[in-house]
Parts: sequence; structure tokens; C-alpha cells
Amino acid sequence: MNLRPVILAGGSGKRLWPLSRNQYPKPFLTNNSHTSLIQNTVQRSLNLDLALPVIVCNEQNRFLLIDHLNSISAQVEKILLEPLPKNTAPALTLAALYILENLGDHILFSMPSDHFIEEDDDFFEAVGTASKLAADGGIVTFGIDVETPDINFGYIQKGKSTKSAYYELKGFHEKPDFKTAQKMHESKEFLWNSGMFFVKASSWVHNLKIHSPRILEACERSIQNGTEDGIFFRPGPESLGDCPSKSIDHAVMENLKHSENVFKNWVVPLKSSWSDLGSWSSFMGSQIPDKSNNLLQGDVITDSVQNSIIVSDHRTVAASHIDNLIIVETPDAILVADRNQEHEIKDLVNKIPVESTVIFESHKKVFRPWGHYEIVDSGKEFQVKRLTVFPKHALSLQIHNHRTEHWVVVSGVATVTKGSETMTLEKNQSTYIPRQVQHRLENNKDENLEIIEVQSGSYFGEDDIVRLDDRYDRASDISNL
Repeated sequence: MNLRPVILAGGSGKRLWPLSRNQYPKPFLTNNSHTSLIQNTVQRSLNLDLALPVIVCNEQNRFLLIDHLNSISAQVEKILLEPLPKNTAPALTLAALYILENLGDHILFSMPSDHFIEEDDDFFEAVGTASKLAADGGIVTFGIDVETPDINFGYIQKGKSTKSAYYELKGFHEKPDFKTAQKMHESKEFLWNSGMFFVKASSWVHNLKIHSPRILEACERSIQNGTEDGIFFRPGPESLGDCPSKSIDHAVMENLKHSENVFKNWVVPLKSSWSDLGSWSSFMGSQIPDKSNNLLQGDVITDSVQNSIIVSDHRTVAASHIDNLIIVETPDAILVADRNQEHEIKDLVNKIPVESTVIFESHKKVFRPWGHYEIVDSGKEFQVKRLTVFPKHALSLQIHNHRTEHWVVVSGVATVTKGSETMTLEKNQSTYIPRQVQHRLENNKDENLEIIEVQSGSYFGEDDIVRLDDRYDRASDISNL
């Protein structure tokens, strides 16, 4: 049996704003460990000793993903780069079509990249059971025991059971209101939807043809017009423009009750500890609360604080005489919310004015394939950045039409190309880069290079970078400058 993990690594995780941003989404956050959620998911798939995983990732996060994979020396089969965010059904469909065409009719184990799962014997046994059921052509999903009524989860209705290890899949239900969730909990007929699915690639395509043909047609054109780029595969972006944006549940699973083959689809109860980490309470849930039932992270000082979540990412956060609050601090944004209403945070983020969208697009620290930079200060005619260049990496050879730059080395050794000249700069040394002069910053040493860059001019947009040469093939790409 050839079981192929498909890891879906898109989404912005708005419920975990301001830590989670579009250009640094939830899968790349760390959760009480030294590894990120995407690293944990990839390692989980490798621990199952299956075929190498296929990952579907947003184009703008490709280098961030590669950095996280390299940090744990993880091998993958292929990374499909979504040119447009279209939700989970198109993402899985792109993976299924690519795998069918290039690797064979494998059983796909589709899993989100931002969940916590305890890898115990129950988990491995459930994977084995689901794989065997999916081999017959149906769709199999994991269901989680409903502990309490919860409006943050979708629900699966169990059907008949011939064996205690699995049930016929009777129906899928979107996130309910509280009264409906309470009835579902009391009935004992429902499980929480885990978002994990097992299905043969050909069976998924067959179900799309019946229930969501527009998604299938758009994804087929996109794969046909796609291009290979080493470990990456880029589906054709134009073909996805009219593709409906739907979740796996909406596109297929909620329609299975109308299918003649409904009883070929199954739900396997997962007894292992599981969380979708979709809220601050669940994301911080692996930590041990203090004696006042607070979950604290970072430089936090409290006095008479109870039942609260406080996260400091940059500065000291001091709180006094509060109860049941969520406070999350980053360099450019602070969230304060009622813990009982944390499911409303996503709606709050959606209300951010269009002119302020940068605060949920990216952090002040922006990641690039060569390292990262942080905007330290800015004004009408200046901008100050702190750049960190990883060992053996380099920025592109480039020119600017609207700004000059002054570089000061803070630590490490910089190799600088300026015009026809090449020089070496050590700590406390500096150089000036005039407008329209080609230049490049390199780190040829084995430790990080850090510099302060002061930009002066009339315009500081990233599209003022004109690349002449680039190690990362970004010459015509301004999405990851």
C-alpha cells in the first residue's frame, strides 16, 4: 500500500493574530518547543515511514518553508506553490492531480500543517485502519470525541458500525451555533471534524467531478500549465483565477450524503490527544498554567491576574488586577480580547482598514531566502533596517532608482560589491551606496552577518529593487524580495 502524505500549509491563522500573519502564518509558529508546527507535521509524516510528503504552500512562503525544512534536515517529494489562496479543496486537488500524473494513484493522507497530535500507538493504529478502508475507494476521516459543546469545530455524524474501530460516515455538519452544538454533544452521535482525510488520488478526482466540477476543471488546467523548478512545482496561475474558493468540507464532504456510494465513506475515531491550535487557548494549552491559571509567554509581569493569556514577543508586558483576558504584544501591534469571546478575533482582524493591511500581511521582521530584516525606524525621507544575512548567503546584485543606502556592520564580516569594486567590511566599518549603483551584500563566513541599513530618498518600496543577478531565481519576482 502506497500512502502519500499531503501537507496543506496555507492559511493565515487570523485567530492567532498578531503573531500569525499572511507572510508568516500559523504553521511557522513555534508552540512551547524549539520546532514549528509545520516542522512537527512533516516529522510526523516521516515517523509513519510512508512515502515522502508532498506539501502545498503559498508562493510567498516558499523560502520560509525551505528554511524550516532544512533546519530539521527533512526530505520531501515536492512542494506545490499556490499562486492564489483558494482554500483546502483546490489545494488537495492540485496535489492529487500532480501525484496521479507523476507518482501514481497513491492513497493520500491529507493533513493540515498546524495541528497537534500525540504520536502514540492509537495514532499509528488509526492511520493503518484508515489506509486500508481508503484503499477500497472511499473517503475516510478521523473524528475526535466531543468533550464539550464547541462552536469552533465542524461535526461528523456517525452511522452504523460493524467494528468498534470505525463507523460509516453519515454526514458532515459545518460549525453550529451553541444550542445545536449542545444537542450534538448530548446525542453521542457526533465527533469533531479533525480536518484529516484518507482517499485515493483517483477517488478524490472522481468526487470532485461529481460535487465540484469547476474546481476540478480549473486545477486540471493549472497543473497542465504548471512548471517544474527543482523541488518546487508552480501550477499555472491564470488557470486558477476563476477557481471557486472552497474547503474540502464544502466542496465534497457535506455533499456525500447525496451520493449513491455514501456507505463507502468512513470515520475512524482518533483516541490520541489532538488539537487544531485554532485559538489562543488551544495554542497555549500545552503550557503549564501558573497558580492563578494564567498562561504566560515572554517577558511578562503580573499582579492579581487570573485566568488570562499574556504573550510578550518584543517588550515587557505588565498587567495588574485583570481576569479572563488575552493580551498579545508584537513590535507593531497589540491584541486585547475577552478570553470568552476569542472566536471573534478573526472578525476583528477582518475589520482592519484597507490602508492598514500591512499589519496582518507581515511582521516588522520580514523573512527572505538569505535571512531576514526588521524595520527599526522610518520617516518621510528615511528608513532604517536591521539586516541579518545567514552564513554562505547573499542578497541579489541590484540597483535602486529612488534611494541611497548606508551600511554599518554590527557583527560578522561583510563582502560588499559596489560598482566595479569589491571590499570587506568588519564590525563598526561602513560604506555608502549611491542611487543607480549596482551593489551586493554577501556573507561568506560561518556566522550570521548583521548590519544596520539607513535608506534615504523619496521612495522605499520593495519594488524599487532592480535585480541584475540572484542566487534564488527571483530576477522577475517581487513577491519575495
